[in-house]
Amino acid sequence: MPALLTNRPVLVAETTSSASFSRTPGESVFLTIDGQVGNPIREGDTLVCRSSDYALHLVRPPHMMFFDVLRQKLKWGER
Repeated sequence: MPALLTNRPVLVAETTSSASFSRTPGESVFLTIDGQVGNPIREGDTLVCRSSDYALHLVRPPHMMFFDVLRQKLKWGER
């Protein structure tokens, strides 16, 4: 289920590499990134997460902060 408030991000150093593998037969495990269409993970597949060699430059309005967006979208602080 996407966007569960009980799931929290994990921050690691950019030099860290992480690997996971599936031991579940069939297509009951899916990888979904940023709410996009999920891809099936099959038994024996390995996922490796590491820092990219490429930088991503993001643009945001100068007075719009991350938690302001959350407050607006999730209606935090409203009655």
